[in-house]
Parts: sequence; C-alpha cells; structure tokens
Amino acid sequence: MKLILALSGILLVAGCASVPPQVASNDTRLVCDQGKMQRVQAQAISTGAQVYWLRCPQIERDQAKI
Repeated sequence: MKLILALSGILLVAGCASVPPQVASNDTRLVCDQGKMQRVQAQAISTGAQVYWLRCPQIERDQAKI
C-alpha cells in the first residue's frame, strides 16, 4: 500500500513539474530597436510615466546600428 502511494505521489509530482527552459535560436533577423526604446523611455521620464516592455520594438538586423 505504501509503495502504491509513493509511486502515485511521484507520478503526481512528475506530472506537475514545469517544462525545462528552452534557449531561443539566434538566427532570427529581428533585434530590439534600442534607439526607439531609449526615446520612449526619455519621453516617459519627462512625463512622469513608467514603461514596462512586454516585447521590444523590432527592427531588422541589417538596419540595426550595433
């Protein structure tokens, strides 16, 4: 009986475990537009607002000044 409870507990924990993190590939052509992010941040500071980025504005890698 203890063995059955232990195995069912292990299965329950294994079923609820989080998915291991995955690393995104870097072969994408889009990067964050740092210039636009800095302009928006400066405008937000001047107006007293706060900016929270969920997704950064995108720009093609060829146009980025890295």
